[in-house]
Amino acid sequence: MHFTRFTHRTVFYHLLFWVLYLVFNAYLWQTFDKNYNQVTLYGVTRLPLKIMAVYINYFLLIQFFFKKKYGTFFIFFAVNLFLAGFIQTLISSPGNFNYQVFTQYSLPVSSVVLLSSVLIVIHQLFVKMNESKKLEIEKIKSELSFLKAQFQPHFLFNTLNNIYSLTLNNNPLAGKSILQLSGLLRYVLYESETEKVDLQKEISHLQEYIELEKIRFVARLELSFNISGNVSDKKITPILLIPFLENAFKHASNKLNEKIWITIDLIVKETNLHFTVENSVFPEGKTQMHNNYSGIGLENVKRRLSLLYENYTLNYGLKENYYHSFLMIPLN
Repeated sequence: MHFTRFTHRTVFYHLLFWVLYLVFNAYLWQTFDKNYNQVTLYGVTRLPLKIMAVYINYFLLIQFFFKKKYGTFFIFFAVNLFLAGFIQTLISSPGNFNYQVFTQYSLPVSSVVLLSSVLIVIHQLFVKMNESKKLEIEKIKSELSFLKAQFQPHFLFNTLNNIYSLTLNNNPLAGKSILQLSGLLRYVLYESETEKVDLQKEISHLQEYIELEKIRFVARLELSFNISGNVSDKKITPILLIPFLENAFKHASNKLNEKIWITIDLIVKETNLHFTVENSVFPEGKTQMHNNYSGIGLENVKRRLSLLYENYTLNYGLKENYYHSFLMIPLN
């Protein structure tokens, strides 16, 4: 630990401390002898010794106490108080040195040193708490960035697989799909760098993703996307909802000729967002879904939710013949 950097503000606080101490000390002592001017002059002449003792103690706190060298600190602390008290006694009462006189004149020095020590320790505790909070915030930001970085290749991998299937069949929609993918990647890579995005942008992102998936499933897909409530002027964490759609499309069917259905409900109720995704389940795939439905997508969502929101609801599970996912988060 190093010395605190003495900025203008720090110097001001130190000067304020000594001015307040001098005024309070003079007021306290003048209640005994009723001579404010004489007491004030006496306090000013003795102030340099107290300042020296306080800043020596400040050095000891930095070098030993805050480095947990408590034994060394208390030895030097006691020496500092004794020497300061001894010098104060010699200056104030030369030729008359005894225990009672020493106690009388060393007490004011000891009191200001102890007071400053308490203030310094309290200040250092607040500094440590602030540093810990900043480190925790940086840790959370780093983890969120890592989760986003994990999601992007996952999303890209799934979408490129779709486009690859189109190119194998020389489907003319492959070119359109690439353009749509370009728009999605622009959103994922650039728009999502902010902490919050407009809810309408996130909805547009979902709709673009759905359009890509529709090309792959063509007529086999029955999909409804219902939006209700006031979505304008609402903010949401970016790329939070897309994993629910990815999993729905991934696990709705694994047969080329099988009809599938997906229902999406996005409802804004006052300051909360209710997002529900349900998809059909092919009978042979129920066991597989029990084992690995969540995958990297929903696992990332769960972790991001725990980092970003204090109050949220996340439920998902396999029903009798469909899979149900529900998310409720506060907006703005």
